[in-house]
Parts: sequence; C-alpha cells; structure tokens
Amino acid sequence: MYKKVLLSFLAISISVSSIKATTSPSFSHEFSLGFESMRYFYKEPNIYQNDLARELGAVWMNDTGNLYGFNGSYRLTWKETLFIQPEGRILYGKHDYRTGRKEIVNGKTKNKIPALVYELRLIMGGKIPMMDKKLTLSPYTGIGYRFKSDDSEDVKYIDLRPNIRRSPKVLGYYRKSNYVYVPLGASAEYTLDDTWSVSLKGEYDWIVKAWHYSRNRNFINIGSNTFKQPNGYGIKGEASISYLYNKVKFSVSPYINYWNIRNSKVNKIRGDDGHSYSTSEPYNITWESGVRLGVAF
Repeated sequence: MYKKVLLSFLAISISVSSIKATTSPSFSHEFSLGFESMRYFYKEPNIYQNDLARELGAVWMNDTGNLYGFNGSYRLTWKETLFIQPEGRILYGKHDYRTGRKEIVNGKTKNKIPALVYELRLIMGGKIPMMDKKLTLSPYTGIGYRFKSDDSEDVKYIDLRPNIRRSPKVLGYYRKSNYVYVPLGASAEYTLDDTWSVSLKGEYDWIVKAWHYSRNRNFINIGSNTFKQPNGYGIKGEASISYLYNKVKFSVSPYINYWNIRNSKVNKIRGDDGHSYSTSEPYNITWESGVRLGVAF
C-alpha cells in the first residue's frame, strides 16, 4: 500500500515536469510541499443501536491519537484566471481505543494502534481578483479520495467492567475506510504588502461513494465484511499566513476537518458455523485538527 502511494506521487511529479517543459508563457506553475501534524478523533456514538441503548444508554467507542506526515501539490494556472491542481497528503501515527456506556469507560487498549491516512485530489477552479488585486477569490471543485486504516489485530485490550478478569486480550480488528467525494470550496487570499499575505479556505465535501472493510480475528465464524455507506459529508476549514522571500512562499496553516458518515446497509451473511448473522457499520464522526508548515515555489 505504501508503495502504491509513493508511486502515485512519483507519477504526478514526472507528469508535472513534462508539463512545465512544454507549456507556453500563458501558463504559470506553482509547486508546494509541506509537513503536517494532526490530532485525530473518531467516534461511534451508538455501536449496537438496539433497545438496550434506549434503556441503559448507548455503547460508544472512540479512537484518539496524533498523526504526522507530508503533503504536496502542483498548480497549473492559465493567464492567472483558471487553474488545475493535483494534490495529496499522507500521515501515519498511532491512536488509543476506548469504549464505554455513558460517561463510564468499560475498556481500553493497552498499546497504541497503528493508523494510516492518505488523501488524493484533483481540483480545478478560477481566480477572481478584487480590490485592485489585493484580494483574490478562488472557487473550485473536483474529485477526491480519502483512505484510512488501523490495525489492532495484535494490540492488547483491557476490559474494565466490574467483576471481569483484567488480563489483557487481543482487540483483533483490521479496518479500512474509503471515501470518494466531490469537493465544493473557495479560498480568499488578501495581500498585506509585498511579502505578507493571509488567506481563508472553506470546503464542503459531498460523498458520492463510501465503503468500509472490517475483519476481527476474535470472530472467526464471521470473517471479513465490506459495508456500503451511502450517505455522508465532510466540512473543511483552513486559515493561513504566508511570507514571500525570493519568489519562495513560506506558510503556516492551522486547519480542521470534519466527517459525518451515516449507518451502512445491513449485511446478512452465513458464518462458518452455519448460523446467519446480520452486521453493519454504525454511524460515525471524525475530527481532524492540525497545522501545516509549507513552502511553495
């Protein structure tokens, strides 16, 4: 998987170099690279969605942790008016797992769970100058793909419920989430002087297809499942301050991303033991907040 991501970035870089060598003066080019630090929070507010949730309170679970990685993009602009931009980001880190009912934590992992997030996008839009070109409004749209995986197949889990033996057991999950979405967004950049500028960006992500793969080594009768999640959306916001030095722009950009994914369709399967099972992926939300340190040239 890591090799596929790296090969994708390499292919984009080679294509970009070819474009730069052959395009006319009507076109301008901008490359950007950056380091990214992100706080990750994922929650399933009601795992089982049964009658006991109404009587006793919903059983919830969440993942929290820090991820670090890199991002990059290339922008090709025609006559300072229209642009097209492939971009991507990849982050890796570890997070904790907790589950409980109401305010009570009933279980948690003893060790952190390895996690990977990457996102690939192709956006296109226009640049609208305002206020004697001090302000530039840039609406855009395109197509995006987000991938998230975590692997707790060998991670120890401690059950904290009363009268339960506290010896760790294996949590046992391997999960992959996939979103294909259409971004609808805009950025506004204001030039303060010859070197400093500030910008704001907002985006709505309309999810056109989402699916989730899950398996658990503790449930050997069921095996693995892929769930279709037909409804969901994302919202992103970012602020940035930039400094231009010798045609190289340095930036600091705090951001926040939010994902809201509805219940999946129910899968009805027959297990290895001959029994029938109904399984689904519950409603979940994700918050990603962090900061990007970037350089553009």
